Order: sequence, then structure tokens, then C-alpha cells
Amino acid sequence: MAKVLYIDPFGGAAGDMLLGALLDLGVSQERLQEVLAGLRLEGWRLEATRDRQQGLTGIRVAVRVEEARHPARHLLDVERLLADASLPERVRERSLAAFRRLFEAEAEVHGVPLERAHLHELSAVDAVVDIVGVCAAVELLGVGRVACAPVPVGSGTVQTAHGLLPVPPPAVARLLLGVPLAAHAAEGEMTTPTGATLLVTLVERFGPLPAGKLVGVGVGLGAREFAGLPNVLRALLVEEEGRLAGRPMVVLETTVDDITGEALGALLERVREAGALDAWCLPGTGRKGRPVVELRAVLDPSQVAAVTAAVFEEGATLGVRLVECTRPELDRHTVEVLTPFGAIPVKVGVFAGRVVSAKPEHDAVLAAARRSGASAAAVADAARAAAPRLGAAWEG
Repeated sequence: MAKVLYIDPFGGAAGDMLLGALLDLGVSQERLQEVLAGLRLEGWRLEATRDRQQGLTGIRVAVRVEEARHPARHLLDVERLLADASLPERVRERSLAAFRRLFEAEAEVHGVPLERAHLHELSAVDAVVDIVGVCAAVELLGVGRVACAPVPVGSGTVQTAHGLLPVPPPAVARLLLGVPLAAHAAEGEMTTPTGATLLVTLVERFGPLPAGKLVGVGVGLGAREFAGLPNVLRALLVEEEGRLAGRPMVVLETTVDDITGEALGALLERVREAGALDAWCLPGTGRKGRPVVELRAVLDPSQVAAVTAAVFEEGATLGVRLVECTRPELDRHTVEVLTPFGAIPVKVGVFAGRVVSAKPEHDAVLAAARRSGASAAAVADAARAAAPRLGAAWEG
């Protein structure tokens, strides 16, 4: 059975709250500390204590930093730190992706080149430990995917290193573009830049709690005080049962005519960028024998508004059809296999605990073929030979 980590940021989202909730959910603090030791970053310590806030108990996490030992950090500094660190590869990749998102948001909202955006001294260490720690904790949980409820951002203003800013702060608003926001909001900042960064990096789907058996709940406590609302985040571990039942999806359909091939290609790309999981076209015949194209896109229900708007903004049609459906899915995993042509990522499909498909990543195959001078077919065959055997029990 596939395990889903569902994040419920009822009372806000911050890096320390996510980390506390995952520790409360059952991640071993000792194993987490072992991973974080691979950063080779001195002058800090992680404190995790059980505490209580407005009637709820959970784990409160704090990163204690020796103030004089840490400079401000730019993206290149963080990339070098993570490249030199001894970390599990997936933890390194997710952490790098998160920091790039964070620095890109900071650079854009402050109008500076990416290389000049920086994290201030103490917050730099805090952010590194929080981001790498959360990525490591998710990996230690061994979950198949991560989902999340709509995100509350708060209201009013917040004091920052750049002065008094509106809530959500510009960087948070930039990071959460396209993400469903919760309607309720406390006075103050409920979601921090680090929290927003982790959510958009780790979460595959924003929406309701997935169907399945609830097997664990963790609570992370934040440091803020909201009137009548606890500053807490919950992490729920769900075992999805009956994957053949599928998860809710929507198929968007529309008939397009009088459009060039180039414009149709641009429309498909726009639909995918707006959040469609897949999109394609089928040829057909319309009124009076006119050739038409049937555009179809599969999307999560939370992306219906964005994808529909993308279609209308391109002026391709006067209306769309929305068909609710379910999509049964295999458990999917990406593994790197070693071949004579280098490491190649392979997508592995698992059903009922057995490997049923193993497909090398096409772009990686082409890149390895160009480097080595071998044919793409030879590289793909080598990757398939090194991949988990079809029919074998999945042990990932």
C-alpha cells in the first residue's frame, strides 16, 4: 500500500513547524541528526521539545545558532554547501530545488539579479537546517507522495529585515502563485518564505485529504501567537487502499477549429504550464465537413480554474466541457541505475508490490548517448538491463 504524507497547515506553515510535525509523526531525531551532520556546518544545534499551545500538544523545533560564526549566504554559497555535503542524493536534489525557488522569489520581489539575492546571517543557517531537515525527514518516512490542504497566509503586516511588509510578504506571494489559499486568516504572518518554499517543492497536489487509512498524526508547534487560533501544523500519514479506485480528476475538453499548427502547439504548452497533468489533441470532422481538433487535458480538480483561464485567454474556443472522472495509478518511483554510459534515471511502476514497468528517462538517455557516441537505443537497453527486474518484488 502506498503511503501519502498529507500536510494540514491549519494554523500556518513554517520550516520549524514542518520539521516538528514530522518528528512527532515518528521520524527518528537521531537518524535526522545523522543526515544533518552531513552538512558539515558548524555553530548550530537542533532542539526538539514536546510542548503545548492552546490545548494542543506537539513538537516545537528550534535551531540555536552561534551568532558570530555565520555570514550572509547567496545561492552560490548554498549550492556549494550542498554539493560538498554528504547527503542522500534525493535529499540534496530536493534541497537544491527548494533553495533555487526561494532565491528566485527573493531576487524577483527585490528587483536584484539572482546572484545578489541573499539570506541574512542567522536566518541563512536556520533556513539551511529547516529545508534540508524537512527534505531528509520526508525521505526517512519513505512516503510515495506528498499532498497538502489549502494554505493560509494571514493578514495585516509583518516586520522583516527589509522593513514593514504586507501579509503575505512579497516573496511568499510569489512562491505560492497557483497554490490554493485557505479562506480563514489570522492577524499576522501565517506562512513564512521557508514554509512556502518547502510546500511548493515537496507537494504534488493541493486539495482534500486523500482516501485511505490514517496511520499516523504529527503536530508541529510554531512560535507565533494568534488570537483564538493555535499556530500549529499537522502532518498526517495515510495508507491509500484500493488504488484501482483512483483519485479524483477532471478531463477538460473543447473543439478547436480555424487554428494553425503553431498556435495549437502554443495552446498545448500554455495548458500544461497552467497545471494540466497531460494534454493532447485528436483530429476530427465538424459541421459542413470542416476539419477540427479535439483538445483534451487531464487535471487535478484544484487546477480547473487556471487551465480553463489559459484556454480562454488564448482565444481558442468559446467554451469547454469539464468531465469528472477518477484515475487509478501505479505507485511510481524514480531510481538511478549505473550503466557503462553513466548514471541513468529510470521510472519504475509498481503494482501490488511488484515491478510492472521500468522506463529510462528519455532526456537522460539522449544526453548519455551524445556524450559517449553510442546510440540512444544502446543506452536505453543498458539502463533497462540495470533497472529493477519486471515481476520482482519492489524493495525501494
